[in-house]
Amino acid sequence: MTTIDVSSSVVLAAKQDVADATRILAREKLIGPFGHPSVRIEGTDLVAILGDTHFAVKLLTEVGPEDVAIIDMDGEPLDPSICGPGERFIHTEIYKARADVNAVVHAHPAHCIAFSVSDRPLQPLWHLCTEVSQGVPVHARSIQIDTPELAAELAATMGSRPFVLLHGHGSVAVGESMATACVRQISLERTAKLQATVDAMGESIPIASGEIKGDGLSVGLTQEEINAQWDYWRLEISRL
Repeated sequence: MTTIDVSSSVVLAAKQDVADATRILAREKLIGPFGHPSVRIEGTDLVAILGDTHFAVKLLTEVGPEDVAIIDMDGEPLDPSICGPGERFIHTEIYKARADVNAVVHAHPAHCIAFSVSDRPLQPLWHLCTEVSQGVPVHARSIQIDTPELAAELAATMGSRPFVLLHGHGSVAVGESMATACVRQISLERTAKLQATVDAMGESIPIASGEIKGDGLSVGLTQEEINAQWDYWRLEISRL
């Protein structure tokens, strides 16, 4: 088992990121009581992840760093008094498969779930979420992803993409930072909601491919600019 100084600035920053993401995602109604963000702890093979909340008496909008677990890549907690969630292997197996990923968010957004059970692919309809133009795979299994083997299958379905839908279950978004993963998860659900609204009105007209760069982002935008939403959301929750 890896050891680490849990009072170090790196660990405290990772825990704060997870706590902030939890509160933001809960306000968006994407998680609660199920769903969880995580982040790699820089320079280690450890992960900071929202602790198991199934028996908690605290709302996710009230979560703080003290509610964040530290687990290794086998899903084992450093502190047995605060364990990771049952689906922690979603996070660990994606980290094992993707060296480019430093943060993972698993959520259960209603509109994403609707598209997971539909034959309608998500389309780039909003300039802040054009990465869906590269395709959003759907993992065929709807069951609880509570073993490394099941999670490895999910990671394989996701491949190198930033998102994956889980059939009748939820979604996963990843990024090189918590800001990117959290923004992607929220943007994915907003895109799904927008498309469902447009489809009810008539045929949707996606953003033209010529206005989307090779990295999937809208022409004229960088990920850092899109991530400004994270900074704004953090400011919002700090004032509650």
